Amino acid sequence: MAQYNLFMSSITVTFTPDPVVVCRSSTIQLCYALLSINHPTGHHAHPVNWALVADASRSMRIPIVDEDQFRQLVQRGTVQETLVDGVPVWQLSGPVPPDIRAASRSALDYVAHALHTVVEHLDQQDRFILIACAEDATTLVPSTSGSDRVRLVEGISDLQHTKLGNQTDLAQGMRLALQEIRYGRDDRRVEYVLLLTDGFTEHTDVCLQLAREAAAEGIAISTVGLGSEFHEHLLASLADYSGGRAVFLNSIRTIPQSIAEELNLVRSVAARSLSLSVFPAHGITLYRVTRIYPTLTQIFEHPTSSESIVVGNLLQDQPIKLLFELLIAPDVSERQDTLANIRIESERLTLTEMPIKMRYQSTPVILPDAILDAASRATVYRMQTRAQAALDRRNSQEAIRLLRIASTWLDELHEMALAEVFRNQVDALSAGETVPQIATKVLTYGTRQLDLKTQH
Repeated sequence: MAQYNLFMSSITVTFTPDPVVVCRSSTIQLCYALLSINHPTGHHAHPVNWALVADASRSMRIPIVDEDQFRQLVQRGTVQETLVDGVPVWQLSGPVPPDIRAASRSALDYVAHALHTVVEHLDQQDRFILIACAEDATTLVPSTSGSDRVRLVEGISDLQHTKLGNQTDLAQGMRLALQEIRYGRDDRRVEYVLLLTDGFTEHTDVCLQLAREAAAEGIAISTVGLGSEFHEHLLASLADYSGGRAVFLNSIRTIPQSIAEELNLVRSVAARSLSLSVFPAHGITLYRVTRIYPTLTQIFEHPTSSESIVVGNLLQDQPIKLLFELLIAPDVSERQDTLANIRIESERLTLTEMPIKMRYQSTPVILPDAILDAASRATVYRMQTRAQAALDRRNSQEAIRLLRIASTWLDELHEMALAEVFRNQVDALSAGETVPQIATKVLTYGTRQLDLKTQH
C-alpha cells in the first residue's frame, strides 16, 4: 500500500489481490488486479473555475407542460388524441391558453433558475463562465469573480433571450468555454466545464478533439443530456476522455438539482486530474483497464496505446476503482515477481510509483470476491456497448444475443432492476419493434451507474 499527502490530506493506493497469484500454464493466461485510490472524509471545499455551456437551440426554449397542465388542456379541448402511423398520440388542436403558456417553463428557464441559486454559493475565490450555443455561440458571462453577483445575474438573465439559431454546434461553445477557463487559471482552483444539451450536435469529431485537449490541460468536462433526442455516446465519450461525469436527465425539472450536485462534487476534489501510466514487465501485456467506480466505463484496451490513461478527479470519500486485465506469456519465469509498474500523476506531477506484484503457485487460483464482482461488471459494460454497436449496424440478432448475456450477468450480481431493463429491450427487438431512444438511454446510463451506491 502506498500512502502520500496532497492538499494536506492522506490518500491511499492499494491493489487487490496483493500479490496477484497465478499458476503455471503452457498458454497465455489472463489475470486481474483491482486498483483502489482512496481519500478519507474531509470538509475542505476548493475554489472552482468552471464554465457552463448551455445548448440554447429552439428545443431548449419550448415550454413543457406538467401533468396538471396537460389535464387542463384535455378538459378545454386544446389537445386531442389521434393516430399517427397506427400509434395513438396527443396533438394540439388550437393555441395554448395564455395562462397555461405563462405557467409553463422551458429547459432554459430551469437552467437560469439553477444558476441564480448557484451564484449565491460562489465567492471571490471562484470564477464562473456562461456560454450559450446553438448554430453560433456567445459568451454571456466571461471569466468573472464569484463575488461580482450583479454581473453574473445580468449574464444569466440574457440566457433566456439570446437567439443563436435552431441547430446545435456544441464545439463552438466548448471552444469558447476552454478559452475563458484558461484566462481565469489559478493553481488553487479546480477547473471544469459542464455541458448541457437536449439534442444532437454537428462536428462531433471537433468536440472529441476539444475534450482531449481539455484532458491534457487538466480540465474535466461533465455532460448532462436531457430527454431522448441527444447523442448519449458522444456525451459519455466527452466525459470519459476528460475525466468528467456523464449524467442523464429524463425531466427538465431535475436540472437545478443536477447543476447544484455538480458544483458540490467539484468543490470536494481531493486530487485533480489524475492519470496513470503502466509499464508491463517482460512477457506481460496490458490488455484492458476498466473504471469500475465511480462510473463504469472502459478507459483502455489493447492495442490502443497512450502515454497516460486519464482517470479524472479524486473526490473526498469517493474512491476510484480500476480493474486491470493483463496477459501473461507462457515463457515468463516463475522467479519473476512483478507484472507491471504503475505511475500515478496529478497535473503532471508524480504522486506515487508502485509495482503490481505477482507470485506463482502450483494449485488452481481462486479469485477474490472483489475481483469476481468487478470483472462481472466490466463484462456487463462490454456486452451493452457491443450490443449498441450491433444495433447501429442494424444487426438485431447479435444485439439480442449480447443483451441476453448481459442480463444473465446482472442476475448473478443481484441487479434485478437493470436486468429487467435489458430483458425488456430483448423482448422488443425479438418482436421486431423499434426500441424507443429513451429506453436506449436508460440502458446506457443505467449500465454506467451500475450499483453506484454500494461500491464505496
